[in-house]
Amino acid sequence: MSDETPNPAPVPTSEYAFDSSEQKKAPQLSHRKLTIMLSLMCLIPIVTIAVLWGYLPAVHEGQLEANIVAKDLPGKDFYAVDYYDRTNWERGFLIVQNKSDLDWTHLEIRVNGNYQVYDRDPIPARGERIYDLTRFLNRTGARFSLQYNELNRVRIYARRPTKDRATYIQTFPTHFPISSNYWPSVILLSVFLVLVVIAAVVFAKIAKSNRQQV
Repeated sequence: MSDETPNPAPVPTSEYAFDSSEQKKAPQLSHRKLTIMLSLMCLIPIVTIAVLWGYLPAVHEGQLEANIVAKDLPGKDFYAVDYYDRTNWERGFLIVQNKSDLDWTHLEIRVNGNYQVYDRDPIPARGERIYDLTRFLNRTGARFSLQYNELNRVRIYARRPTKDRATYIQTFPTHFPISSNYWPSVILLSVFLVLVVIAAVVFAKIAKSNRQQV
């Protein structure tokens, strides 16, 4: 039987359990440096966008000589009824008129900003084309329906023989216009900025507590 007594197992301490020699050699980020780093992370994108905005030239789009006529649209009484109580309105179309002496090609026509039609067939000079409003689709594949949407705005993109891209916008009066209030966007931006400040303060406190423990 051996007289050697086994060495007792080391009792883990907080330093033994969590702090190794490699961890102690790792650089520690001070409170001041962390604050500077977070400030730069917030400022660099803003400064970059501001510099690019002032440096890059403005994008110029030509102006099409056009006219758009809307036919067979519902009246005020139709839209005065709630959405799901309205009958399905299958009529309604647009007449796009090219009033210039140049042909239009590569047409893209957008209705209310979200519904579009791509047309490869050119519209000749002084010509016109009829588009059924039910042809217009959004990105999810939903068709434009006058039952749920009033025709508000139509925008045409087209390429001319000079190879430049030109556009034309025409608005239509609506019976129940949507308010163009930008307060929701301002509120969301303000909330985002507050969250960024809170995150910076939290990171600064964490760095300070880690520095005190070291």
